[in-house]
Amino acid sequence: RNPLASVKKPNPKADRRRERRALLPEEWQWLEATTQVGPERYSMAAPERVLLYKTAIQTGLRSGELRSLTRGSLYLDATRPYIVCKAGSTKNRKDARQYILRDLADDLHVLIATKAPKAPVFDLPHESNLARMLRDDLAAARKAWLRESKSKPEVRVQREQSDFLAVTNLHGESLDLHALRHTSATWLAQAGENPTTVQSTMRTSPIVPLPG
Repeated sequence: RNPLASVKKPNPKADRRRERRALLPEEWQWLEATTQVGPERYSMAAPERVLLYKTAIQTGLRSGELRSLTRGSLYLDATRPYIVCKAGSTKNRKDARQYILRDLADDLHVLIATKAPKAPVFDLPHESNLARMLRDDLAAARKAWLRESKSKPEVRVQREQSDFLAVTNLHGESLDLHALRHTSATWLAQAGENPTTVQSTMRTSPIVPLPG
């Protein structure tokens, strides 16, 4: 008798505990600007949080992979700056080389200038507070976005009914740190990158479907 005969294979589409959404480029503009001048959250300074979010979006690295990065993981003076996440910290157990834009490389250069080679790049809060930290920054960005329309009642009403910068959108999809990985794939696809390139960047086995 097989004791597992009655166990049904889960449906990954129907049984997901949480559906995530990508951050819109317009939402990122507000999140970046508001966070940059925001208060410290969970012992993490505002400018460092901006760099964390930008790194997550540009590389598609998972939270555990971001936490594992040290000064020695960053190759910021290369012609094409990149970050290496060692196999011991990646999901597929392979080294990951993720390229970043020059402006982010320059900002990371400043961040790690006084850090020891083996020191973490980001002073991340406890895992349980990562999602709270991003939610707090999203709330602050949405508040600033709503405040901008204060003198225009009709626009204000429209914005209050919108899910722009909301943690959970009208479809029940949520934003957390892992959703920035979804953002990375979505932005690459929207920029016209070949699906194979998106797959390679995200280090996934199946081809990442294009939005829409």
